[in-house]
Amino acid sequence: MSDPGVSPTVEDVVARERAWRGYELSSVKWLRERHRDQLEIEVDPTLSEAQFKELLVYMQALRDWPQSSDFPNSEHRPVTPSWIANQTE
Repeated sequence: MSDPGVSPTVEDVVARERAWRGYELSSVKWLRERHRDQLEIEVDPTLSEAQFKELLVYMQALRDWPQSSDFPNSEHRPVTPSWIANQTE
């Protein structure tokens, strides 16, 4: 547990942002996999083509986040597309 009177180190902030990024990537992979599977078995995909592209762009932004000049400032994290919250597994 961290001491409330002590500011986190740069290493702590970097580790926290990398953990956040890893969690975010893991939390949306199922959407990508479902879309690809639906196309493969030739059923109508749940996501529109535009949503799928937006998902892929978001995932790439997450991968690129640690190389950003704004990293690890959490105010500049990649923004999750709003429609993702409405998706269910």
